[in-house]
Formats: sequence, structure tokens, C-alpha cells
Amino acid sequence: MFSVLKDILNSVRFLTVFRFKKNQKQFQGKSAFVESLQKSIKFFPLAGLFVGVVLAGVFFIFSRFLPVPASVMLSIASLFIVTGGLHFDGLSDTADGFLAYLKTGERKRFHAAIKDTYTGFAGVAAILFYILIIWVILSGGGLKFACFSLLSFPVAGRYSVVVLSYFLNTPEDFRGIGTVFTEGTDLLSFIVASILAGVIIFLLLGFAGFFSLLISIFFIIFLGLYFSKRFGGVNGDMLGFGVKTSEVVYMIALVGFYKIIA
Repeated sequence: MFSVLKDILNSVRFLTVFRFKKNQKQFQGKSAFVESLQKSIKFFPLAGLFVGVVLAGVFFIFSRFLPVPASVMLSIASLFIVTGGLHFDGLSDTADGFLAYLKTGERKRFHAAIKDTYTGFAGVAAILFYILIIWVILSGGGLKFACFSLLSFPVAGRYSVVVLSYFLNTPEDFRGIGTVFTEGTDLLSFIVASILAGVIIFLLLGFAGFFSLLISIFFIIFLGLYFSKRFGGVNGDMLGFGVKTSEVVYMIALVGFYKIIA
């Protein structure tokens, strides 16, 4: 039981800015960190729920005295803060890489654009579109919809890391933090994460949420097939790109299903 709790805390520790002092001594070197991280992968949906609780909490507090659109924007800002910008950088870097690849058709230009420390036009546009889409959807659905959506969409996003990591590998020229996930996500991790993501979202939003999760899974599998065909697999930035795009797809699907089913 203690081991499971430790793995859950490690998943939150990696995916957010929160640190747990009691766990600091466990990482004695790189190998220990990698092992701890790989054991925590199966609990990424729970870490997503933790993020969602923070976002929903921020929204609930500010919606008491601010309009819904303003409260939603503050919740989105808190997403950046609570995750330390994690996955936003992957979204922007991969978008820049895609633009370079579309212009040249060369894989090496894609890789170079991802590694570039400067954010290009495509990267900035991708982040702005992400914020705009999430903001518009959450602002137009009412208080209840916004609250439960804020709780659930980080779950779908973090689960996408598990899906991509289980089915894909990391090519030699892309090796980095992404390798930890693609080499450390086994069948058990995939099954546990799938059950957790499905149960959490179903309990929050019923079949509307569950069907939206399925749509996001189909999208992420399609994206993974594209990554595999064009680039031979995924790296850490591409996993981050998968997180943010799957969140958008989940939210778009949820708008439709929520109106029909809920």
C-alpha cells in the first residue's frame, strides 16, 4: 500500500510543481529517478485528476464574484502554473517542428526545430489556439459543465502519454526524457492507466465523458501512427504535443456528447 502511494505521489511530483519532502531522499542518482518515474506512469491519470482539482478549485473560487469567462481564463492560467509549463513547451516545439517539416520535407529539420531553444511562429500560434479553444468551450457551457470539464480534461491529457508511450518507441536521434516513458510503459501500466482514466472520467461525466475519452484515444492513436511513419516514434516534446492536442480533442467531443447525453 505504501509503495502504491509513493508511486502516485511520484506521478504528481513529476507532472506538477508540487514537491513532497518525504520523497526527496528516494532519488539517489539518475537510475533511481528513472525507475521511480517508470513505476509512476500507470498513475498518470490520477495525477491528471490532481491537476483538475486545482483548476476546478480556482474556477469555483473566482466564479463566486467574477464572470465565467474570466474565471475560466484564470483556471487556464493556473494550469500553466501548477504544471510549471510542462507540455506547453512540447506543444510549441513540436508545432515549430511540423512547420519546418512541412516546408522542407526533411526529418532533420523537424528535429532541429524541436531542439531550438527559441519558440517560432507556429509554436506561439499553437499555444494561443490551445488557450482560445479551451477558453471558448469552457466559457459557453455553464458552471456545472466548466467545473466537471476542468476536473476531467487533464486526466484525458495525461493518459495520452501512457497510450503513446506504450505503442511507440523513441528513435535513436530523438532519445531523451521520452525514452524513459517509451521504454518503461509495459502492459500492466497501460491496463492500470486505462482503467483509472475510464473510471475517473465516467464517474465525473458519465457516458458523455467516456465517449469523449474514446474519441481522444482514437485521435492519439492516429497521431501516434503519423509520428511513427514520419519520424520513427516519439520524444518528450512529441508526448507533450500529444497531451495538449488530446485535451483539445476531448473538449471538442465533450461539447457534443454533453448536449446529447447529459
